[in-house]
Amino acid sequence: MWESILTIAAGTALLVAALWVVLYGAATWRLARRHRPSPPAPVGPPIERVAADLRRLRAATERIAPGTSQVRRVAVLAAYDETLVQACQALGLPDMLSGVPAGPDREAARLRVEAMLEEQGLRFAPGQ
Repeated sequence: MWESILTIAAGTALLVAALWVVLYGAATWRLARRHRPSPPAPVGPPIERVAADLRRLRAATERIAPGTSQVRRVAVLAAYDETLVQACQALGLPDMLSGVPAGPDREAARLRVEAMLEEQGLRFAPGQ
C-alpha cells in the first residue's frame, strides 16, 4: 500500500516539476541571466590606441639618427618598451620585458615580445 502511495506521490511531484519548468522556466532563466555579474572593466587604454602608439614609436625608433643624443635614444626606446608591455597586458600575454636590464638581453626580449604580439595578430610594423 505504501509503495503505491509513494509511486503516486513521486509521479505527482514529477508532473508538478515539469509543469513548473514549462510555465516558469524561461522567466527564471531570464532573471538568472539578468543578475549575472558583469565582466570586469578593461584596464588600460584600448588596444587600437596601443597599436597606433606602437606603430608611431616603432617608426621613431627606426628613425633615430646617428647624431641623436643618448637621452633621446633612451627615452624613445623606453616609451616603445612601455607600450609593448601595455600591449602584452591588453592581450593577456606574459610580460617578458619589464625588469630586463638595458643591453643585448633587453633587445632580445624586445624582439621576442614583438614576435609574440604579431603572432597574436597585432600588426604594428610599417606597411602592415
